[in-house]
Amino acid sequence: MGEKYKFDYYYGSQADQFSFFRLPKLLIRDKRFKDVSSDAKILYGILLDRMSLSMKNRWMDDENRVYIIFKISEIMEEFDCSERKAVEMLAELDTNSGVGLIEKKRQGLGKPNLIYVKNFVVSEVVAEEKNNSEITQ
Repeated sequence: MGEKYKFDYYYGSQADQFSFFRLPKLLIRDKRFKDVSSDAKILYGILLDRMSLSMKNRWMDDENRVYIIFKISEIMEEFDCSERKAVEMLAELDTNSGVGLIEKKRQGLGKPNLIYVKNFVVSEVVAEEKNNSEITQ
């Protein structure tokens, strides 16, 4: 297991000293995501966090959709993993090969892909509305 460390307790206001990645509870509890690895779920939380930076930089396409740029090399560094593992995690989240939580758009000419982080809560509501409208017709 390697070295053991002795960590101290949190005292008073120290508990507020860190920034955190947000991981939606639905990602853990919803059966749609049961086959998504924990690493890919954490990556989704990191991608969500990057969205705030994209908003500040006004990285939006012509349809006003926010995108992020997060290279494979950055994922490798963040997770201390191989290129293969980074690509696999992204693939688990991707619209084409995975659960559909992100969509990649190629820019070409050696430029990094744009990544659109999907809002799975909104798509769920739209799907329910569509089903309800089909029932009432």
